[in-house]
Amino acid sequence: MGANGDRGEPPTDEAMLARQAHEAWEEAAFWDEAMGEGNAFQRVLVGPATERLLGVRTGETVLDVACGNGVFSRRLAELGAGVVATDFSEKFIELARARTERAGYGDAVEYLVADATDEGRMLALGEGRFDAAVCNMALMDMPSIDPLIRALRRLLKPAGRFVFSVQHPTSTPTR
Repeated sequence: MGANGDRGEPPTDEAMLARQAHEAWEEAAFWDEAMGEGNAFQRVLVGPATERLLGVRTGETVLDVACGNGVFSRRLAELGAGVVATDFSEKFIELARARTERAGYGDAVEYLVADATDEGRMLALGEGRFDAAVCNMALMDMPSIDPLIRALRRLLKPAGRFVFSVQHPTSTPTR
């Protein structure tokens, strides 16, 4: 089968981009080490603005899409949310679970391997389950965001909200 799932057909550009992104992020140890519990870009700019826009209240259920090493997932748990955190990198999920255990958050965050570009996999998380969803600094790495956007309409409760951040093309995060 080709990378796009069709028999004998060459992979699509989208499938090749997805495979390349997945391969790159499976080497997540470098990013986990660099990011740790958040670099200055995350702690000063992205995190606080995202928190304000998301407006998480205690007891809400929040979906963290492309959670990486779980730094923002743990912050959401600190704020009193129940968190379902997904990433398509098995390595990132492994690292996120380990960091979350060490931080003492145990069951406050449920980590799952899920590709945000797979609409069916995202919908399997539970239609109408989430009060809010967040995706920090990851949409720009997805070959297509359409499946995620379609899924979010069904995953979020009627008054649900989605907050995302993407890196400005002229800036590079620093430590």
